[in-house]
Amino acid sequence: MLSENLVKFCDDHFDDSKSILNKLTEYKKILLKENKNINLIGKSTIIDLDERHLLDCIQIVKYLPRYEKSVMDIGTGAGLPGIILSIIGFKNLHLVEKSPKKSFFLENCKLRLGLNYVVHNKSISEISNLNIDCITARAFASVDKIISMTKKIINKQTKFILHKGRTYLTELETINSQKYFWETYPSITSSESKIIIMGTK
Repeated sequence: MLSENLVKFCDDHFDDSKSILNKLTEYKKILLKENKNINLIGKSTIIDLDERHLLDCIQIVKYLPRYEKSVMDIGTGAGLPGIILSIIGFKNLHLVEKSPKKSFFLENCKLRLGLNYVVHNKSISEISNLNIDCITARAFASVDKIISMTKKIINKQTKFILHKGRTYLTELETINSQKYFWETYPSITSSESKIIIMGTK
């Protein structure tokens, strides 16, 4: 079973919500089972997994580019939000995770759920041969570090969609406002969190 809030969000935002909800349910089962062997999500968040992780990730759909655009989720961990983006229909999708165990988990989910993405089992700083339209990151690094780490793979139109907690204002103070623009939006899952949309001017 998935939470009422998650089901309602999918019904409100996707024509194929039934298929998406089925895959989210299967992903949840795999995640909970494998989390006993690998530290994919914090044990304290398991009880509220639907809201804390699934709904938190899927809420960024309203800020994402068109489905054919390339999207990269850096430090994806358990595939949050990377796998969620694949479930809702993104095909040109790259998941970056330097942990071999977590990367194996991502490949396993890809096969079992019939998803479409490329797993990069390396640090983001080691990737340079791509031109990405949208960068996502959740609980990964500070905003300035994310910008620095992705310099080799972005273009002038690249959009950053970042999940941030209570430190977001402090992090934004270090960003050059002459070079970058940003907008902040409230998270629907936490009053202390924000979704930051950023790009170059």
